[in-house]
Amino acid sequence: MLTMIEQKELNWGQGGAAPARKEAPAPKQQPNPVPAAQPVPGRVPLNGLERVLIAAIALISGICMLTIVSMQVGLTTTQRQYQNVTATVADKRSQNNDLQQEIGELTSSQRLNEFAKSHGLTLIEGNIRNIGR
Repeated sequence: MLTMIEQKELNWGQGGAAPARKEAPAPKQQPNPVPAAQPVPGRVPLNGLERVLIAAIALISGICMLTIVSMQVGLTTTQRQYQNVTATVADKRSQNNDLQQEIGELTSSQRLNEFAKSHGLTLIEGNIRNIGR
């Protein structure tokens, strides 16, 4: 690094050239010493048993998390199956109601009388018996 020299040290009277500058010696850089590994204040190193316990707790926690996720998936699947069965039951009930209505229409006395007249049959009131279910 070059530094400016004070004017009184310059030699102005010799020659027409600009005054010569003096170089200051560059400071010597010392190599940065590598700091020795020092424990962090407030932190205690772990021994073997503590490391094993931490690993066991982490493993048990992981197994618990996987079990919970698996149970959630199973629950979701079961709920979907329940919804499918409920929808099927509702559909079958609707079909049963439609069929009950159709049975009622086909067994009405008016329809039976019309069928009998169209096929030349006569109705004898004494031969009719009502059967209850």
